[in-house]
Amino acid sequence: MLPKPTPRPTTVSMPRRTALLAAAAATALAACGGGGSSSDEPPAEPVGQVINSSLRSEATGGSYAIRVYLPPAYATGTATLPTIYVTEGDALYGSSGLAPTRFDTFKQVMQRRGTQAILVGIGGTAQRGTDFLLPGAAVYLNFITKELAPSIERQYRADPKRRALSGLSHGGYFVVAALVIEGMAGALSFSHYLSTESSVGGHGDARAFLAYEKQLDGKPLPATLFLTGAINGNTVLIVNPLYTQMAAQSNPGLTLLRAEYNASHVGADVPAFEDALQRFFP
Repeated sequence: MLPKPTPRPTTVSMPRRTALLAAAAATALAACGGGGSSSDEPPAEPVGQVINSSLRSEATGGSYAIRVYLPPAYATGTATLPTIYVTEGDALYGSSGLAPTRFDTFKQVMQRRGTQAILVGIGGTAQRGTDFLLPGAAVYLNFITKELAPSIERQYRADPKRRALSGLSHGGYFVVAALVIEGMAGALSFSHYLSTESSVGGHGDARAFLAYEKQLDGKPLPATLFLTGAINGNTVLIVNPLYTQMAAQSNPGLTLLRAEYNASHVGADVPAFEDALQRFFP
């Protein structure tokens, strides 16, 4: 069980364990930079609270570092908030051990924008090749939806009707796979899906991946799917064909969005997240 937040905002650091292969998103990290202070300066604005813990999954058998960011207004408010579940929360933007994690980067974006939502970073990037791809993706999805999300919603004022799921590359594929798995079963666990620079997963090529998604044609999908990509990444080969196919399908209730960015494969991650915040929870 995850611990309840303490009243005083604080941020706790944790070891950075795993690295993404590029540092293209580093320019987006300066938004919450500090600086010196003097007696003439007003007090710093609150930045919210981060709670670190871990959760062992009965579904996967693995243990995952979990980081929860609560926005500044959480401590004084009573309203339930949307929750954004971020895969690869411990992945690093860059090869240096001092590089920020995906969770830290997204947190800073939310702080700068003043987004009133809970951010949940899921560690375990080292298991991405098993957790994000079929058949492991179905098991990992059960961990998130049947173990992690209920635990979060017991401990925090998280709205179960406003859940978002975000993933990059294989994680972007996992987001689409989650939609297919639950869409075929007729019960979605998330209201918003952000797939950035999706890979083809374990399907071998884009054609096989498209055939996998095609199973959803005709299924009601009461959710928003945001497909994003990089001009210099997987947009042409994967993201655009996937969008075109899904736009031609009949999926009652589905809001289908697309965007591409002048960035690299990893560099598209931050602008896509900023764009998603504006579209999902303005």
